[in-house]
Amino acid sequence: MRSVYIKHQDAFIRCHEAPSNKAPLVYLPAISFSVSASFFDVVMHPKIPEHRALLVDYFGSGVSDHPRNFGYTMEEHVNAVAALLDDAGCQGATIVGHSMGGTVAVKLALARPDLVGKLVIGEGNVTSGGGALVRQIISHEEADFVDTVFPKMLAGIFDDAKSGDPIGLRRNNVWKNISPLGLYRNAQALYGVPDTLLDDFLSLSIPTTFVYGGNSLPTTPQDAGADTPWPDYLIASEVNIEVVPNAGHGLMFDNLDGFVEVLLRAAF
Repeated sequence: MRSVYIKHQDAFIRCHEAPSNKAPLVYLPAISFSVSASFFDVVMHPKIPEHRALLVDYFGSGVSDHPRNFGYTMEEHVNAVAALLDDAGCQGATIVGHSMGGTVAVKLALARPDLVGKLVIGEGNVTSGGGALVRQIISHEEADFVDTVFPKMLAGIFDDAKSGDPIGLRRNNVWKNISPLGLYRNAQALYGVPDTLLDDFLSLSIPTTFVYGGNSLPTTPQDAGADTPWPDYLIASEVNIEVVPNAGHGLMFDNLDGFVEVLLRAAF
């Protein structure tokens, strides 16, 4: 595990690292998810070649600290991830970002192009509005969500997990030790992603792949969402499109083998 102290936060951001002299891949998870829950099975999949893997946990989740003065904006997450990659001497990396991780990855490529050589974006939020979970979270006032709604949500998730529900098991695993304030503000930040981010994303000159789940791929421009832009628009800007069959937004959770096949084509 790599731990990097961020002085102005008085806190450590951390990542799990698989060392190798092969080209680095940096993995960024979804909103307030631990990276190991999201990508460990991907990195360890028998078809994935040996590579230097950095599995990054954001402030407020996973094994990273919960600094009190961290605002949980996308820009602050980008700065923290960049500090970690600087410490690792990790330039020109392939960044694999899922959902919120895709948003952080795009903003990292824009802010620190020296760190990013290639992008693989799994249904990342590139316009405003967020997904259903984001809208559910921010439908509450911040204090009410932190003090009342989140504990009830967590209790319901725990009950779902006890019954064997796959989503309940997943969320119970990753949300038991997160910052609920961080979850709320992450959701706020995703909801408020500027629509101009899509054009900024398409202006990048590095190799880029946008990955859809087959079940969430829009079939008309009107079906496009904050994390599922109209694919023809991306293709027109020379973004490579990949689709994970039999998967929704969960991608590697819904079809691990299918996601791995996509990653092999996009990242290696």
